[in-house]
Amino acid sequence: MQRPHNYVSLLFASLLQPIVDLFDLMEQKGPKGPNEVQASRAENGYAASIAILTALVIESVCNRVRYVRGDAGRKGAVQTLRELQGGGLADDVEELFVLRDVIAHNHVWEATIADDDTKGLVLVSATKRPGYGDDKFDRTVDLKTRQTRRLHLDVFPNRIHRQTAVVALQKCVEVLRFLENSDIKFVGGTDPHVIWRSQPVAFYKWADSL
Repeated sequence: MQRPHNYVSLLFASLLQPIVDLFDLMEQKGPKGPNEVQASRAENGYAASIAILTALVIESVCNRVRYVRGDAGRKGAVQTLRELQGGGLADDVEELFVLRDVIAHNHVWEATIADDDTKGLVLVSATKRPGYGDDKFDRTVDLKTRQTRRLHLDVFPNRIHRQTAVVALQKCVEVLRFLENSDIKFVGGTDPHVIWRSQPVAFYKWADSL
């Protein structure tokens, strides 16, 4: 048996290819964006899945950061980024985690809608049911627009769409680049490669091009 060596159980690098695959599947469905109420089921489902996975990538890589730094404290990604002087980026990531919670806990809204000959479904009114959301939701969400204040992410679950996924992906890459520039050991390498439509591409550059 060869000499034993250290191994750390981190997922973020394993999630990049599934994100790319889901984006390709979404593109094949011809996403057209939402009306005032919803995106198509396919666009909504793929975009929500991509948004969840990008949040998990950020959480996982920040766990690696804390491991590399020898930080045994129970901290989240937002606090970790703040400690690395990434304040504005941390604020954006907090909004991504609000979006993650909206999807993972399926925030329930009650809405009144109507059909419009030119717009399709229009939203007359919408109210989030009690019991959904937390302090970060209250800090970051404008209830009138039903979007986060910085990244303008839809928090009405059925309106999550392709552009939501693009914003989440590009913000995830911004986090990875920030950590890489802070200390290459935080991410373990530079711009990992994935397969996009049978061709190897650099993940960061692929996300930039969306």
